[in-house]
Amino acid sequence: MRFMKIIKINIILFFILTVPMMVFGQQNPFWQEPTAAEADSLKTVLQSTKNDSLKMYINQQLGLYYIERSRSTALEYYKAQLELAKSLDQKLWEAEALSKLGYISSVIQNYPGSLHYLLAARDLASDPNAGMNMWKVEYFTDDGVANSARLTVLMEIITHIGVLNYFVGNYEKAIEYYQEASALNELRQDEVMTSLLHMNKGESYFEMGQYDLAKTEMESALKHFRSSGYNIYTGLVYWDLGNVYEAQGNYSEAEKYYKMTVATNLEEDRPDFLGMGYLALAGLYERSGSIDSSYNLATKALSTYYAINDSLGLINAHSTLASVFDARAQVDSAYYHMKESAALSSAMNKEERVKEFQVLGLNEQLKLNELKTEKVLYQNRIRMYGLAAGTGVLLLISMIAYRNSRRQKRDKAIIEESYTKLRATQSQLIQQEKLASLGQLTAGIAHEIKNPLNFVNNFSEVSKELLEEMSEELKNGNYDLVAEIAGDVNQNLEKILHHGKRADGIVKGMLEHSRSSSGKKEEINVNSFVDEYLRLAYHGLRAKDKSFNATMKTDFDPKTGKIEAVPQELGRVILNLVTNAFYAVSERKNLQQAQEDNEYEPRVWISTRRTKDQIEIKVRDNGMGIPEEIREKIFQPFFTTKPTGEGTGLGLSLSYDIVKAHGGEIKLETHDGEGTIFTIFLKK
Repeated sequence: MRFMKIIKINIILFFILTVPMMVFGQQNPFWQEPTAAEADSLKTVLQSTKNDSLKMYINQQLGLYYIERSRSTALEYYKAQLELAKSLDQKLWEAEALSKLGYISSVIQNYPGSLHYLLAARDLASDPNAGMNMWKVEYFTDDGVANSARLTVLMEIITHIGVLNYFVGNYEKAIEYYQEASALNELRQDEVMTSLLHMNKGESYFEMGQYDLAKTEMESALKHFRSSGYNIYTGLVYWDLGNVYEAQGNYSEAEKYYKMTVATNLEEDRPDFLGMGYLALAGLYERSGSIDSSYNLATKALSTYYAINDSLGLINAHSTLASVFDARAQVDSAYYHMKESAALSSAMNKEERVKEFQVLGLNEQLKLNELKTEKVLYQNRIRMYGLAAGTGVLLLISMIAYRNSRRQKRDKAIIEESYTKLRATQSQLIQQEKLASLGQLTAGIAHEIKNPLNFVNNFSEVSKELLEEMSEELKNGNYDLVAEIAGDVNQNLEKILHHGKRADGIVKGMLEHSRSSSGKKEEINVNSFVDEYLRLAYHGLRAKDKSFNATMKTDFDPKTGKIEAVPQELGRVILNLVTNAFYAVSERKNLQQAQEDNEYEPRVWISTRRTKDQIEIKVRDNGMGIPEEIREKIFQPFFTTKPTGEGTGLGLSLSYDIVKAHGGEIKLETHDGEGTIFTIFLKK
């Protein structure tokens, strides 16, 4: 039996090493994933082989098989590939593993990790010598040329950097990266890459509201997918087209494409995209009043995402089910799914990851990458068309490669230093002067803490009654009913814990607000500082709510110059004011849409001015303005007009105290139905 097992394994080894995975349509083996049967065979070989090169290849193939089926599983295979590639000094295999790790990290919202992987991958693949001594070049390219393999990997890396920018809301920058990849693809003429780039550009155009361009790109993607035989993302493109038609109000076409999404992804075994199709149909049916159909589809999506342990999918499925149960007036079920969605969202902590991604110094990284792309394109044209020119051209290429190497080392040192400094800015913001009136603080806390305490009291009373009932049933021997009551008590205790933590958070916010400031002042450039926090606020909101959009206008006085301030504290003021402005225009847009008035365009302006003895920073919006009856209350602690759970009421109060501690002041100017202006005055 052992002899027969060895023969079987040797046959599988022969198949793997001599017969590439079968290619249907597309010619480049780089894109061909194994079938389910081939994946099972690869797992068998992986358990028995001692050959590290073969292990590296098998991990790469299994990662490709699971990349859109079970991303946590794919991560482990690509990490194993990465370690083996490093030990074997296989630079392109290492770069390809980093590229896939970067892509998966961006999809699961680990944006800092994704950026780290992708920049490391690009450094490796940008080296013209990366393909030298490469093991099994034919697995990466159809022509067997090492530089073609390198270009294929480099195109994928640049595309994945574009995808990362797409996920954090930098859609225009994402399209720039897709264009860079397209320029490289002019040398390779890879039809699968052409398909992917059309799809990715279409998704970015959709998020930018350019629906006709999005539709054109999606249709081009489908044409090239059919031509190449690469069907992995066909179902996703149908989903994208459904989104376009739904956004345009053509719900019948949207429904058609969402159904095509479900059918295609069932056929192709793409559970993540299948769940997206279910949820898209569920949302469509809920809006049309078909609540039962919506419930059935959302339940299917939930089961699908549980099967593959997809946290983001589970968040969306729970959120959809909460909405469905709310429409049914089943409050307990709606609350349960809302709680599950919130718990998963908190665990993923997406908003903080987006902020960390931006703190890494994305713009500096992107500028460096743009320079690298230009050089890579130049080098590759020389390699493709100039090899026959003789020793002089070869010497020129060597000189360019040497200069690039020196530049990369220098830039890397600058980036690492920038990263260290920027990480330091993530330390907790130091709070400011004590409240002028203890009565204001006490009243605010009493009002804010009332709701969670009511929940705690109510659930405690219900639990007490349940325990009394359980005691009676224990005496009667009704143990099944006892178990059911115990489950209800446990749910009540979870709700008590949740609202207790909410009350605790309010008290912690109060204590934080009342502490004195001890921050050190530093010299900051006002214009760049304000611009940085404007972008941080906008992308943070876009990452939280992709439907949010607003036009931002800046007017920075070049004479504003620098000022002495505590950067963490002043940054919090700018962030609070800009976030409030975005919230105001978003609320007005929702109101206008409800009234079927689509002419309103949300706008936020921010400007700086230097006068003789002070600096002015203005934040203006064209929202509904602040009603006269509450204008005197807006700087009071814990006063907020936002719905419960969306605001603590400390933002403007803290901002007022911070500016006061800096020797300045904040002034409010507002008109009903026209908008609001907050002006910060700081002494030079």
